[in-house]
Amino acid sequence: MADQQKPDARVELQEKTTPYQGFFQVDRYQLKHQKHEGGWTPVLVRELFERGHTVAVLPYDPERDSVVLVEQFRIGAYVAGVEPWLSEAIAGIIDVGEKA
Repeated sequence: MADQQKPDARVELQEKTTPYQGFFQVDRYQLKHQKHEGGWTPVLVRELFERGHTVAVLPYDPERDSVVLVEQFRIGAYVAGVEPWLSEAIAGIIDVGEKA
């Protein structure tokens, strides 16, 4: 999903795996990086939730001096026990081959 990162001498990638790949993807990195005070960190394990590239549109009506929002169900809000229907900007994931 994500673009290939550029090499950075301040980071030493030990291993990258993808424990989950579905509509979204989770990548697990094992890496070390240089510290500001010198030296290197121990090996760190970090997960990255990869959702790909996205785009948002916020239409504005100057006559009404208002913007257009959409209301959508969000599973994260539902699981957190809060109102799951959220007002938000029109947005989506850019599929392979599409342009923003």
